[in-house]
Amino acid sequence: MPILGHKIKLHPTKEEEAYFLKACGVARFAYNWALARWIFLYKSGETKISANLLVKEFNALRGTEFPWSYEVTKWACQMAIQNLEQAFKRFFSGTSKYPRFKKKGRCKYSFYNGQKGISVSGKYLKIPLLKKPIKMAVPLRFPQGKLLSVTISKDSCGEWSASILVDIPEKSFVYKHRCETQASVGVDMGITTLMTLSDGKSIPNPRTLKTHELKLKRLQRLMSRKVKGSRNREKARLKLAKMHRKIARTRHCALHRATSLLVRSYRDICLEDLNVKGMMHNHSLAKAIADASWREARRQLEYKSLLSGGTASFVDRFYASSKTCSNCGAKREGKLDLKIRTWVCPACNARHDRDLNAALNICSVALSDRSTLKACGEGVSLMPLTGHEQSSLKQASKLPAKKVRRK
Repeated sequence: MPILGHKIKLHPTKEEEAYFLKACGVARFAYNWALARWIFLYKSGETKISANLLVKEFNALRGTEFPWSYEVTKWACQMAIQNLEQAFKRFFSGTSKYPRFKKKGRCKYSFYNGQKGISVSGKYLKIPLLKKPIKMAVPLRFPQGKLLSVTISKDSCGEWSASILVDIPEKSFVYKHRCETQASVGVDMGITTLMTLSDGKSIPNPRTLKTHELKLKRLQRLMSRKVKGSRNREKARLKLAKMHRKIARTRHCALHRATSLLVRSYRDICLEDLNVKGMMHNHSLAKAIADASWREARRQLEYKSLLSGGTASFVDRFYASSKTCSNCGAKREGKLDLKIRTWVCPACNARHDRDLNAALNICSVALSDRSTLKACGEGVSLMPLTGHEQSSLKQASKLPAKKVRRK
């Protein structure tokens, strides 16, 4: 059964907003208390520290030292301490920095509500300890599912939203962008063109940050000139935050339209496993790569293809997709600079567009790997390949064998 989330804008009253702020404050206090306690126990020589241990200790003190924490849902405290445990796990795995204390006005305002006591009826959301339901901007997209949790958060512009997690029965689930074809496509991610497809089509890059960069700089200068703590500075900060929100939403909307178009049109989508984090160290291209949001596009294609009944295949990041000829399989010698957009194969004299050639190679190699899995994988049923896949496999058979990278 798929578990999906739907983020919806809220229209709370003054009483409901006061409750939201109080719940966010309790969650922030519980997080800071647990972090201080974690540091104290660790310095005392305790190594087996867990969120469950801290939750039990916090609940034992709530009645005497923190009685005001009972004015909001219990999940606000418990989930904040659980989040701290996840933050330490990310720190010890090397994916994030050491957890820091949250400061009022400088951290994200959010709190969690568990499954018990929440319900949705049309455009109204009911959560515990609030008499009246909260009005939502739109109804829930998955009304046939079972509500698992609700996370209410506030953005930098003061807008409240609810992220509702729903467990949907597999029999009643119908995805809007269901794929009805058997076509396959290779996708090469780029900056000038966001996606170049192996069938010759392309999706342009909206470049949302570059479009609004001048206005963003002007708003940043205006805010820097205001006195800290003044009302004029808060007004300038709000204008700047709204511009950042507009850029993020425009980019997100463009990516959703592009990925939805792909999963509707193609059954199997082949991509390159790009090391986006490593490519961001190239300071001359870091801003453009971040503006293109390749990682977000991959994330959307992965879950949308799964919901639409298709698959998302990936080619190894060390495969030279741009330097390999898609016609004869010969590999170009030397370095292929980014400024070179077309090149001629020295073996067969075929002229290639850099991005289109890479998309063709990605599709061919991904489909060849997929056919190997179908033939040799244990417990995998054999599926007939389509005509487009068979023609792509013929091209893949001409490509040289890939070298195995040993660790």
